[in-house]
Amino acid sequence: MVFATAALVGCEKFLAEDPQSSFADGPTFWQGETALKMETNYFYSAFSSYGSAHNGRFYAASKSDDYGQDNNNPEYAVTIPSGTGIWKSSYVEARRANLIMARMANMELSDEVRKHYEGFCRFYRAIQHYDVVNAYGDCVWQDHEVDMNDEAWQSQTRTDRAEIMRKVCEDLKFAGQNCRDYSDGRSFHKYVAWTVLSRVALFEGSWQKYHMKNNTVANEFFKIAKEAALEVMNSGKWSIHNDYASNYISKDLKGNSEMIMYKEFRYDSEVKLGHGLHGYSSSSTPTWGMTKDAVESYCNADGLPIHVSEVGFDDSTVEKAIRGRDARLAHNVCDSVVMLDTYSWLKGINSTTGYWLTKFVVKDYVLNGGANELAPYNDTDGPVYMYSEVLLNYAEACAELGSMTQADADKSINELRTKHGKIPALTVSGNTVSVNGTVITPDPKNTYGVNELIWEIRRERRCELICDGFRNDDLKRWKMGAQLDFSKNPSGIVGVSEDAVKAYYKYTQEVYDWQGLHKDLPYDNIENKEYWVTIGDKRYVSAFAPTRNRVFDEGKNYLDPLPSGITIINPNLGQNPGW
Repeated sequence: MVFATAALVGCEKFLAEDPQSSFADGPTFWQGETALKMETNYFYSAFSSYGSAHNGRFYAASKSDDYGQDNNNPEYAVTIPSGTGIWKSSYVEARRANLIMARMANMELSDEVRKHYEGFCRFYRAIQHYDVVNAYGDCVWQDHEVDMNDEAWQSQTRTDRAEIMRKVCEDLKFAGQNCRDYSDGRSFHKYVAWTVLSRVALFEGSWQKYHMKNNTVANEFFKIAKEAALEVMNSGKWSIHNDYASNYISKDLKGNSEMIMYKEFRYDSEVKLGHGLHGYSSSSTPTWGMTKDAVESYCNADGLPIHVSEVGFDDSTVEKAIRGRDARLAHNVCDSVVMLDTYSWLKGINSTTGYWLTKFVVKDYVLNGGANELAPYNDTDGPVYMYSEVLLNYAEACAELGSMTQADADKSINELRTKHGKIPALTVSGNTVSVNGTVITPDPKNTYGVNELIWEIRRERRCELICDGFRNDDLKRWKMGAQLDFSKNPSGIVGVSEDAVKAYYKYTQEVYDWQGLHKDLPYDNIENKEYWVTIGDKRYVSAFAPTRNRVFDEGKNYLDPLPSGITIINPNLGQNPGW
């Protein structure tokens, strides 16, 4: 997941721009901890959570197979962008961190203060470089104050990504070892660094294994991810509670045992800091809908995936599709079809797939006429870093290292399954996994050559963090881009079955008006107006118009192309494969 920082810069006048942005400077300013606090407060822009509208990290995974949305471009880039993109903006931010550290060298500070702020700066520098690696692969390491208009800087060649990521990990480890341990949940602290280290090391380990086929380097990063996660787990400061929904729809996350860090939102007469994620999710305009592929990833209540469970899967109605399943699914999806009529507003909420995503919605607001609660009025607090991710990072690292024990599973993914999902725990024996004595056999969808243990951990990660902004990056690092290609995975863009739509319209016409979310239109009138995709012998609602098609090119789409505004300035950087 790319960290949200400063706004991306799309200007062609790279050389003419002030690379510092706004930055206080001068010898009279750099006096004591107050100056450091003032300048590093800017770093909190990286912790976007829900964002200022609906554009935070929870909305950002627009091209995953978790949800379908027609009004943001589902196709992958087919042209090299102009401007300077994340490459420029990230290095500008890394330079800011280096400038602060350079000024610190001449300041009289206690050792504790110096180490804390150096750690915070190195954390910020690390995530900027990670963003560049995530987007472009090999890049340039910037660890000191530089003039970005200098010829030497603009003639550099790229360094192998593994070397860059080793330095990223070193910076994050330093922050974890030296930063303060705040407990208010809203301030940066050492365990944020350990959390991020577990994330980025896991990303690079997966990339080295599945893309580079370098198991030695991969295991180096997997070990770092495991050890970083253990730092958080062994602290004893966080735990998984039984109320999954409260992580996403709470007005106050203070005291929530899963929040390593959260962002406080408040919108009243005194403080006007809100977001629009709830309002967007409840909009009368086409909004996101969970896909068939995502819904089918959840286990049944017996703890078994649908290809193993004797209960099977029935998608003839939405209620049948989500009831008797992992409890997280019923929270994340409305139990009735929420349908469109050729993307025109009739009555109620419009989901692009029929599966209305309710993960971030306080449903009482909507059902009582609050569907127009739009930005900036939403004030549910937003998670930034959660303990659940740490447990998932730990479990995956253990599995990738081939060292997963039952004890490892019990303190990681089984905590999430039993408390959040309300489903039985996994039993682990080597790479074999079972539930209450039933062995989980290979999933037909697992065409990627990974063992059943790793596959089930990936399934658990998807179900726990669905629509949290992780999925696209996960698919990239696992080299599972085919999941994003319509021709290879049509279930990744479609939603409810035609049977469910028919049942809904018949039901509502005869006996039922679901809390006012009912379309006053006979099914026969919409049958030919919806977008449909045929899979096997059944039709499903498509999130995309018939004229649109999502194609993923394995030869180039795992990395973005360097923008032309960068390669013109420095041809030595080259261009990514396929572009």
